[in-house]
Amino acid sequence: MRLHEKVLIAALMAGAAACSGSSAYSTNPGGGGTPAPNTIDANPSLAFLPSTLTVASGTTVTWTFEGVTHNVTFTAASGVPADIPNSTNTSVQRTFSTAGTFAFHCSIHPQMTGTITVQ
Repeated sequence: MRLHEKVLIAALMAGAAACSGSSAYSTNPGGGGTPAPNTIDANPSLAFLPSTLTVASGTTVTWTFEGVTHNVTFTAASGVPADIPNSTNTSVQRTFSTAGTFAFHCSIHPQMTGTITVQ
């Protein structure tokens, strides 16, 4: 094998390695492939990720809003926290102190829905 062939193969292998990686989404600034615990990402692709979350009573959940304006509107229920107003490029937290299942959606993008189950 000639030198230029070896260089070409090495370059192709390096390019393939650079393109591989985790397909998991990240809600951590700077990436990392693993979502932060108890965090829901309201992302530019118009989805809440994850769309369902189960937490213990007293847990604080963080919504991250990146790039596109979203909000979080909870379905009326006993113990539901306050809605989150229109937000972009920020994080907002809500604490869930009451056991139950709490549905939410983005009123700007109604296809964005989710559920938090508090045990």
